[in-house]
Amino acid sequence: MNYLALGDSISIDDYTGVDGGGAVAQFAKLVGARDVQDLTFDGCTTVGVIERLRHVTIRPDVITLTAGGNDLLEAAPGLVSGATASTAMRPIIDNLRAIGDWLATQKCVAIVSTIYDPTDGDDSLSTQLGLPLATRVAHVALNEEIRTIVRKRGFVLSDLEALFRGHGIRAAETWITLDIEPNLAGATAIARHWHDLYRRAAKVSRPGPA
Repeated sequence: MNYLALGDSISIDDYTGVDGGGAVAQFAKLVGARDVQDLTFDGCTTVGVIERLRHVTIRPDVITLTAGGNDLLEAAPGLVSGATASTAMRPIIDNLRAIGDWLATQKCVAIVSTIYDPTDGDDSLSTQLGLPLATRVAHVALNEEIRTIVRKRGFVLSDLEALFRGHGIRAAETWITLDIEPNLAGATAIARHWHDLYRRAAKVSRPGPA
């Protein structure tokens, strides 16, 4: 089985403190991937994902995508109202749609993730992190667009926003380190979540008896 990983630091080993502890590495082991092309990198934006698509050299049987969170952080300083949030999200949404167009050409299981909220909905904590309140409007808009793309394209939704709820920065069992990155527990949860989603998707797509 061939596995292609696209996206940002949600997917990588670096912040887990363990070699092979990232979501991509753990998921690859869980599914027994024979050939893994990991094009994820720290700080990757939707533009970065689009640029990496030119370097894909395998024909994937499964793809995972984590993207949009860094775009949101980059746009945050300029977000002062719901209106500006909507305007700022437009190019990011266009990029996500372009990525969706490419994923659809691969004819395989594509697991596309929403963006989790390390603050667990706490606006006072967002302010402490230097994020204007309008960031939440933008966050909601991006996740809704991701869900729409998944639904229209027939991809598999990995709702990390829901998965991480209750495991934010201040949670007793936090899955976050350095304010925004997944720790080992978070990466493990993501990998197991993706594995469950893949098994279900593979079972559904497998032809039944004649």
